[in-house]
Amino acid sequence: MRIVIDTNIWVSGLLWRGLPWQLLRLAEQGAFDVCMAPAMLTELAEVLAYEHLQPRLAELRLNPAELVAYAMNLATVFEVMAESAPIVTADPDDDVVIRCAVIARADYIVSGDRHLLNLGEYASIPILTVHDFLDRLPPPTAATSETG
Repeated sequence: MRIVIDTNIWVSGLLWRGLPWQLLRLAEQGAFDVCMAPAMLTELAEVLAYEHLQPRLAELRLNPAELVAYAMNLATVFEVMAESAPIVTADPDDDVVIRCAVIARADYIVSGDRHLLNLGEYASIPILTVHDFLDRLPPPTAATSETG
């Protein structure tokens, strides 16, 4: 299974414990493949450099470059071309997430962004909150017993 994780989920998962953090841990364990576009990595670096996040980064003794490197190692990067017609008219910057999902043939987009969540799906790719995505995953014991 392939998923695209929106920047807001990456930031939450990298800096705090909670469902986004659990999502990243599952990706590390190979529960699914994470797909990203170069522009998404750039956005992640920019957001992690925000002044209001610096105290949290200092507390964790991490810097944005380390976290972006982690994301690059966890994800498969897909080249995404910008197109003239916006998909998310309320926020065309979100288009890269959708275009990445389409090019990567992702099964899901995981986001906390209301502009994306309001779409519900695009090209038959469901757009879900972390909670809703995790609810769709089989329990670990079921997955273990299936693989034997």
